Amino acid sequence: MTEDSRPRSLGVLPDGQTVWQIPIAGQGLRANVLSYGATLQSLYIAGHPKSLVLGLDDLEGYLNQAIYLGATVGRCANRIAEGRFSIDGTDHQTDQNFLNRHTLHGGACGTSRLNWQVLDHHPDRVTLGMDLADGHMGFPGAMEVRLIFSITAGPALSLEITAQADKPTLCNFAHHGYFNLGLTEDVTDHLLHIPAGSYQRPDDTLIPENDPVPLAGTALDFRVAKPLRAALRDGGIDHNFCFEHQQGQALLAQLSAPDSGVRMAIHSTEPGLQVYDGELTDLVREGTRNWNSYAGIALEPQNWPNAINNPKAPSPILRPGEVYRQRTSFVFSTRR
Repeated sequence: MTEDSRPRSLGVLPDGQTVWQIPIAGQGLRANVLSYGATLQSLYIAGHPKSLVLGLDDLEGYLNQAIYLGATVGRCANRIAEGRFSIDGTDHQTDQNFLNRHTLHGGACGTSRLNWQVLDHHPDRVTLGMDLADGHMGFPGAMEVRLIFSITAGPALSLEITAQADKPTLCNFAHHGYFNLGLTEDVTDHLLHIPAGSYQRPDDTLIPENDPVPLAGTALDFRVAKPLRAALRDGGIDHNFCFEHQQGQALLAQLSAPDSGVRMAIHSTEPGLQVYDGELTDLVREGTRNWNSYAGIALEPQNWPNAINNPKAPSPILRPGEVYRQRTSFVFSTRR
């Protein structure tokens, strides 16, 4: 392993833990992964001048931002209504970190706000680990989580997330990267294709209705690829698109930037795709960096929001002896 391919310190957290920046490369892709939040800091493809994901240079920027920039969110991604749920007749109350009412992305100190262990590192892959205590953020059960970022043929950035727990608990992880495949400072002209026929309508606190509704006739119908700006004019995007739960990986979305010719296809085992248009990326500040709104779009394979309280949703319960396993691949191509 060369000097350039070795992990380096990005800084030290207030509790004294070192945050590592781990490079991986291959197949014409190169990336930096941070141990803090299991975060994808940057991703480059040969021939394209910019990172394909939004990222910050300094640790302080990650500590001060609130949009889950490039992080791995869990133990339960997305929202839990009122932070309340029941498993096998036992009620639980989790951290109400969204509007002081709902649980979002595992609570205020979910996995996106913790420093993961670097368990293994090779030139084209890194394995990170996290052990969550019973009762962490109000969730039952001690949980062991492992995450492999790898660069594979395609070229693709692939994620494999596995978890086990010693009590019945909730388990739903998501990669929260913000993608910008183009040459400009926003993604409003990117073309998005999502082959889903239904989605969930959220209320004004972003808790969705239990029953998915058809996408046909709505601004969110991306079954035929179209520019993002068409949906942004009609209220924006922060919605879950519904799929069948997959044993293997299925196509959840395709994103392309007409100005650069870079394209991305997302294949995943997950039954939902949360799409967030990046309206609040303008809140991120780091030195002279000043993003506009819609600087990147988050495309997050995961289970449905508030699934534990929705009998129509795939179950998010992980029981002792079971293994949660998510496989997601971001496959890239460029115009030749």
